[in-house]
Amino acid sequence: MISMGRKQRIHFPGAVYHVFTRGVDRRPIFIDDEDRRSFLERLRRVASDAGAQIIAYCLMGNHFHLAIKVGVVPLSMIMQRVLSGYCMHFNLRHERTGHLFEARHHANICLDDRYMLGLINYIHMNPVRAGLVPSPGGWPWSSWVPGASVDEGFENFDPWPKPADIASLIRNQALDLPSLDSIGSVVAVVSAIEPTVFRSGLREPAVVAARRAFVQEAVRRGHALKSAAEWLNISQRSASRYTKESCVRSADLTPTVDKS
Repeated sequence: MISMGRKQRIHFPGAVYHVFTRGVDRRPIFIDDEDRRSFLERLRRVASDAGAQIIAYCLMGNHFHLAIKVGVVPLSMIMQRVLSGYCMHFNLRHERTGHLFEARHHANICLDDRYMLGLINYIHMNPVRAGLVPSPGGWPWSSWVPGASVDEGFENFDPWPKPADIASLIRNQALDLPSLDSIGSVVAVVSAIEPTVFRSGLREPAVVAARRAFVQEAVRRGHALKSAAEWLNISQRSASRYTKESCVRSADLTPTVDKS
């Protein structure tokens, strides 16, 4: 399994996550409206490229909240692109150096539809709870739309579910085995090598590394070695050899529990 050596985080295609991060030492991450526009443009572009959907967001002064539904590309990869790219832009624009965010983003999975409704309400009410505006409609930097109602049934909503709740959800969640095509697509994103290339007979090191990553990931996700070999157009013996080799430690390729 490809791993980054970080603490466990649940991740699989189709999941909706509540993402939160703030500035180092709680300093501002948005100085003006140009910063906010730049962040949103980057977020929307990266999400679109990754096949993810932005469900709700709210940009505050030193933090932001986001509800995002992911596809086959892991949340960690999406946020890494957004945050690192924005940090570089921010530092260049404001003539500063160093870290902008206090740590890697926090993320929790939505437990069910009602939880997601509470989360959306919670996100849009952020500026109201902070005393910045009397209603969500007064804050221009969120996804709240004019005419939308605020459900008062979520006053005590807790956006950070207990670990036991998440464990229970995962135990009872019937997750489909990801297709080989889906695994191949994620490997392609990470390696920047098209599936048609690593399914060919090319022997360049980068292509071999992508092929190795695919085999190890497919087997770990429950596919038969024979199926992975046939998908790659290689022999089962070659595929078996890939499972015994050290995998490239570049990023978590799979919709699973990763370390963050």
